[in-house]
Amino acid sequence: MSKLFRFVQNEDVLKSFEEFKDSVLLERPVVIARNGDYTLFLRRKSDDELELTTENTLKNVVAASRTYVVSDTTDDLVARGVRHACQKMSELSDEDVNRKRLQIWKWYVMDWQLKSGSNTEEMMEKELHWSEDAGNTNQDILDMESFLHGDYLNLGNTLYLIDKYLANDEKYRDIFRKFAIEDVMEMTSEDTKDRSLAEAEQKKQTDGLHKHTYRFTVSVEATDKEHARAALLRYLAGDDRIKVQK
Repeated sequence: MSKLFRFVQNEDVLKSFEEFKDSVLLERPVVIARNGDYTLFLRRKSDDELELTTENTLKNVVAASRTYVVSDTTDDLVARGVRHACQKMSELSDEDVNRKRLQIWKWYVMDWQLKSGSNTEEMMEKELHWSEDAGNTNQDILDMESFLHGDYLNLGNTLYLIDKYLANDEKYRDIFRKFAIEDVMEMTSEDTKDRSLAEAEQKKQTDGLHKHTYRFTVSVEATDKEHARAALLRYLAGDDRIKVQK
């Protein structure tokens, strides 16, 4: 599923409107959060009105909007509205992800059926009938779990399939290629993380207590990358157990 990236916290939206209504918001909307192809914007309708707008930026379509009269509302009411808007945006984004993912899976099934040829009817017949004795011994039947962790997660296979079925539609070919790259990278990242944690736990139980090297993500406020690196080095200086990759 797609991830929510937040830029303004729920409780700060009304404060941000008051702060920027006569400057930034006169020129453009402020991004509150993003999720997939959807963005939640803070807009200025008037000096006393703010608008929360959820838009599909890929299709340039407004999915939902809500207006608040600043003099008649509170931080809590606006924060609640932002929270609901983010939840709805996540639902819409997940629907888009599932729809695109299902379409690619349909192409895989179509491709499999074409390659199976005359064996398709026989194999489908086996799939539709349960047999206690057969168990998992029949390797001819398409295994969805193996497929998901095999062909679909093989990015080369998936991109080839997209190019094949969208050969004459450049617009949607590019959209599906971008989606597949992001989706597969996210799914394999989660698989790799889970596998690494399992392997680390198994090694710990087998080998006993050992020292490990840990890598942390650190956020630094700075004017540019060099200033950020210098700030980190100053902060970490003096502790020889910590190494900073330059």
